Amino acid sequence: MGTVLFACLAAAGCVGIQPDSVPLDYDQMADQPYHETPADPARVEALRQAFLSTPDFDQRMRALTLLEHQLVAMTDEPLRLGSIGSAILDKYLASLPGHQALAVFYRHVGSLEQAAIHDAWVEAIVAAVESSGAAGTEEGPYPVLSPNEAVAFLANRSQTVVGSAYHQTEDRHFLLWTAARDHNGKAVDVFFDLGDLYRMIAASVGRNPSTVFPAGPPDDCETLGLCDDFNPWAFIKVLALGDDSAAQTFIGWKLESWNDLDNAARWLQMASRAGNRLASIKLAEVLWQMSLGAEEADTREMYHTRAEGQFRTAIAAGMDTAMFDLGWLYVQGYYGEEKARDGMRLLVDAADLDNVDALTYLGWIYTEGELADEDHERAEGYFVRAAQMNDYAKVQYARFLLHPDVSRGFNERAYRWLRGIATNENADAMVLIGDLYAKGLHVGKSFRRAVSWFKNAVKAAPDDPGLVNEVAWRLTVTHLPKLRDERYALEIMERIMDESEGARRNPSYLDTWAAAYAANGDFERAIAVQEEAVERAITASDNSLDVLLEHLKAFREGRAISEPVP
Repeated sequence: MGTVLFACLAAAGCVGIQPDSVPLDYDQMADQPYHETPADPARVEALRQAFLSTPDFDQRMRALTLLEHQLVAMTDEPLRLGSIGSAILDKYLASLPGHQALAVFYRHVGSLEQAAIHDAWVEAIVAAVESSGAAGTEEGPYPVLSPNEAVAFLANRSQTVVGSAYHQTEDRHFLLWTAARDHNGKAVDVFFDLGDLYRMIAASVGRNPSTVFPAGPPDDCETLGLCDDFNPWAFIKVLALGDDSAAQTFIGWKLESWNDLDNAARWLQMASRAGNRLASIKLAEVLWQMSLGAEEADTREMYHTRAEGQFRTAIAAGMDTAMFDLGWLYVQGYYGEEKARDGMRLLVDAADLDNVDALTYLGWIYTEGELADEDHERAEGYFVRAAQMNDYAKVQYARFLLHPDVSRGFNERAYRWLRGIATNENADAMVLIGDLYAKGLHVGKSFRRAVSWFKNAVKAAPDDPGLVNEVAWRLTVTHLPKLRDERYALEIMERIMDESEGARRNPSYLDTWAAAYAANGDFERAIAVQEEAVERAITASDNSLDVLLEHLKAFREGRAISEPVP
């Protein structure tokens, strides 16, 4: 828990007190001892706002954090919890870790009445966090005062943090993503938002060169050279220098996204050694990327072995994501055919923990019958379980039912799921509904409605090259004249190929683009684009080369592509 405690300090987005609001008198409010103070969510929130408004908030927060941090080493020493818990509440009356510590202490010494007082405070603090209407998701993170409170909040739910990292969205520049295990060993992801805390520290830095930070070096912002240029990234670096593994993990992720793999691995290694299993998973992924760029076989093998070790470390902590990642590598043969069976076991273990990727992948394994015996009934079971958890899996279930080798028919449940997520502008669902109307499956055949759904999908995701390519291919090569709209297909392909460098390098997208030119009678341009597609496929050892060459031959003979699509 120690390295996680400070990880949320920079989280942004909490509603509540602003730096310029009128300060409340925390010391006056806290004058009344905890056993004389009503333990209710309203009182907790008032104390929180007042504490945030103290002029020396930075000093108080650092002192509180250091005291709460000491609790980590005392889990097996309940008698020592009494003094440290009391010291914490002297700093902040509504400290969740402080009340939890005193509740344990008083139960240990047999003072059940005193323990009940602190249990009531714990219940009130938790209720105050939950009263915000948040659900602990990325879209609705729990607002808490401190990172210690975040970890204590999870502990109150019998959930133990096994990994953490900063996370950012468009609306919130600082979130804490915690990977925790519940009492059944199941992994859960919970997000916390500490925006008020970050804003108050930032406001202090702006007015006081002696501002100290809740974690990291004990030096003030002036000594660290941060007073004039304090921002979220600077704050993360301070936390990372203070051995905050969540900050180290965040830095590792950033460096990996900038393709600085060596430094990314260094930061992630530090976090992984501290017990942060989210860092272990990301480190394994970085090491695998490094193996792809290694020229020497021995070096590649070394990176493979280190990556496997990091995955195994995360798996031992119950991380289903690591189970899926390593299971996928095993069944794909990257560690030798002899580990394929171990890979299937890892995938099943991840699926048993409700890992959506594992459930859908197992569904496709039993659909296609390449890595295991074909079993469409078992496949559907995996798809349905996954579909009950998120929209991506609902789309995958629909794709399964529409697969040419699956003869289970399209059902009302799958259709309701598609319509439901299509209402939320899910473009993939819109394409599949268009397919249903084109084929007359579960709905009356209507080419007009099919085309309308296809075009609505492009409107919903105009910058998604894969989605645009999928629609353009359907409208370009379909053998059904009433479904074809080659002019529109060429229009959307020209736009996406002009705007997306990634699409411009993709042999399959170039193939669609060439087919659209051919369908519109421009075979000279179709040949030029298709030759580029062939060249890129050869360079990338793309397994679609034979199909691309077949299409190139057709274009040279003045023939457009026509096939049963969708």
